[in-house]
Amino acid sequence: MENTKFNYRFTAILLGLAAIMINAGYLMRPVQLQDAFNLASLLTAHDNQTLFIWSFRVLVFGVFLGIMGLFSLGSLLRISPTHPILNPGIIVCCLALFVGTTAEAYFMHMGAWAGWKASTLPAVEQEPFVKTLEVTYEWVLCLRRMGYMFFCLGFLPLGIGIIRDTFLPKGLGYFAVIFGVAGITIMLIWDSSTAFYEYVRYAYTLFFAIVAFYLLKK
Repeated sequence: MENTKFNYRFTAILLGLAAIMINAGYLMRPVQLQDAFNLASLLTAHDNQTLFIWSFRVLVFGVFLGIMGLFSLGSLLRISPTHPILNPGIIVCCLALFVGTTAEAYFMHMGAWAGWKASTLPAVEQEPFVKTLEVTYEWVLCLRRMGYMFFCLGFLPLGIGIIRDTFLPKGLGYFAVIFGVAGITIMLIWDSSTAFYEYVRYAYTLFFAIVAFYLLKK
């Protein structure tokens, strides 16, 4: 059964919107709470609460549009002989996005609730209150790391499948494989550093945007 123009456009719109909204959600955020979880950051989030919350709403909706787009892409490629290679990669990428979004939801809630709570406390009680959040913060950092790490893992079979097929440009497949290997290696060696996460986000949203552009051309 052939794919229709509407199917191509539907998938392209999902991935294109995902790329825009994910990056917009990060860029419009007044404070990156996940990179600096301290009293000053929480109070900044509280002072800019409306913008802070909306930045996460835009991001999370973008991520779920990306999950929908990846599943839709898998459906477009269901008749491809490389579908058994592509499908596991797509599934792992989607699970990784979901895990990472769970971590983002924590930071949204903490920025809104903990920022407000700290602002209501006397100055001497504010720092001790923030320290009570350290255990859950460290746990959520693990979820965040898993999200980025395993998206890079999913990138590997996804890229291999693209290379072995003719539906998408082979260069896109090589990009996914190379970045997947590099991402896993870097995050395993420097496992306590979060600086590379930003590059992973830009890489997969660039991937979404290129696939969307290519599908619209078809």
